[in-house]
Amino acid sequence: MTAARRAEYELSGSYSRKTLHVLGHALRTSPRRFGVAIAAAGVFGVLTVVFGSVLGLIVDQVVIPAIDGKPVQGWWGERTQDPGTAVLLAGGVFVGIGLINAVLIMIRRAVQGGAVARVGARHRTVVADAIAALPLGWHRANPAGRMLSAMSSDSETATNPLHPLAFTVGSFTMMVAAGYRLVIMDGWMAITAMMVVPAILVVNYLYEKVISPLWDAGQSLRAEVSTIAHESFEGGTVVKALGAEARESERFATKVDGLRDADTRVGAVSSWFEPLMDAMVPLSSLAIMVVGAHRAAAGAVSVGDVVTAVYLLALMAVPIRGVGWVLGQMPSALVSFQRIARISAAATEVDEPGHVSVPREGAGHVAFRSAHVAADDGDGEPVIIVRDVSLELHPGTVTALVGATGAGKTTVALAAARLSRAVGGEVLIDHTDIQVVQALGTHVSLVPQTAFVFAGTVRDNITLGEDFSDDAVWTALRRAAIDDLVRGLHHRGDALDATLEERGMNLSGGQRQRIAIARALVREPRVLVLDDATSAVDPGVEQQILAALRADGHGPTVLLIAYRLASIVLADRVIHVHDGTVVDAGTHQELIARDAGYRELVTAYEVDSLRRRDEAGDVE
Repeated sequence: MTAARRAEYELSGSYSRKTLHVLGHALRTSPRRFGVAIAAAGVFGVLTVVFGSVLGLIVDQVVIPAIDGKPVQGWWGERTQDPGTAVLLAGGVFVGIGLINAVLIMIRRAVQGGAVARVGARHRTVVADAIAALPLGWHRANPAGRMLSAMSSDSETATNPLHPLAFTVGSFTMMVAAGYRLVIMDGWMAITAMMVVPAILVVNYLYEKVISPLWDAGQSLRAEVSTIAHESFEGGTVVKALGAEARESERFATKVDGLRDADTRVGAVSSWFEPLMDAMVPLSSLAIMVVGAHRAAAGAVSVGDVVTAVYLLALMAVPIRGVGWVLGQMPSALVSFQRIARISAAATEVDEPGHVSVPREGAGHVAFRSAHVAADDGDGEPVIIVRDVSLELHPGTVTALVGATGAGKTTVALAAARLSRAVGGEVLIDHTDIQVVQALGTHVSLVPQTAFVFAGTVRDNITLGEDFSDDAVWTALRRAAIDDLVRGLHHRGDALDATLEERGMNLSGGQRQRIAIARALVREPRVLVLDDATSAVDPGVEQQILAALRADGHGPTVLLIAYRLASIVLADRVIHVHDGTVVDAGTHQELIARDAGYRELVTAYEVDSLRRRDEAGDVE
């Protein structure tokens, strides 16, 4: 992640500073839209104050004289006129101001809605980019619910204060104009009206101190609920098979009850804040009427001035109430913004400007030079899994990684694809440090053991939206030994348009793995890493795939984690990994002759393969 994005989401300092940062981020994200909305609100505010001033003039120069039976003094000139004509003219002014304000409101709401949506989209994009950039270790250490919550609930909550923002900022012109008009009319009435502002700020400060920890706890519980729901959906087969429905329901209900209680506590605090804010303006209006009555009795102001003052205070209540709404939503928005910021800050950018471009010419050369490879969770000190690894993958060769479970094979494979990182030594591709290679995905493709299939067509699953020709897709399917199956899928029209169900539920485990291998091969990688990616594939088909990778002499360099003797024998070179270190390397025959641990391991593989074959024969 770039330094600019870190600064964009980095919150520090006091509550006021954090608030200004969040609001400033929104204005920078969509400056034109917010600018138009604020301008429309500002003009609306000025015209509304003009409306109030006209109202006071009409009271003094039309309404009161008419009640007293006196001639009406024209409020736009010196001549007297019929009261009915004066009222009609005043009404025309009101209608004109009202129509203009209606248009301004429409413009403000439409433009502001688009601006808020753009900010929300920015939050989601940042979270998505961060999740894509974060190392696999981070994903293992953080539940899926946290990402789902950040992508949905947090991104939405962080924009809540923005809905009234344009109107609130723009209507400050209304507050300034109304305050100026009050000061001109009478200083005492102006002071009385302005006392509501510090009162609102004090109430909001107390509200923020109470509500922030409650909202943070609620958002954390919301993420836990999402995690449990996600796990239940993912592990539905296991839950049903083991009869654990009641246990899962209880686990889910416990967290849901906790979330309910947390939301209730938030609602309880908000229940006194909202009415208290609503009571501020009526109480201030009552106070200004009392003060205005005394000032009118003393002859300092007219009755029309008092009416105008009460109306202007009501106008001031609009931006004041808007400020209250923004400030009321700000504590929860800050919590959500910080949760997004934590995910964003954990991400590390790999392909920044200045990184090295490596030519895509022929099969790749990969070398580990005394590399210490760590599992990086993106948060805290990395944990070293394999130490002092030195090995070499020559262009166009097949290298098999062999070792017991937990020996560190997958960590080595991930390091070759830059999904685990070397914290000591080097991992090189074509004699260039893999950490600085630009667009590494065009050079190295990794096929994991767990093959993920998206709901969609065969073509979509292979291309993932990239522009590959149908011929290229069919070539990849053929090399992965899955082309015959694709042709046999039920479909209408092109076989590549055949639909695969979500997670490939209409495919076997081996077929899903072959789809994943074809997905890698269509990109013509220079280095192909197979992390036990053929474990569910029939041994004969597995050998067919491996043979196809080198049949034309133009195949990629292959790093294969192997558990079958038949696959190991096909490799040009075998590397024995044990307890996080490379024990030996050479051909299969060389290791059989000199490495007792390897010999014992391969013998066990062969015995297990024979047992599985015999069991399959018995079933038939």
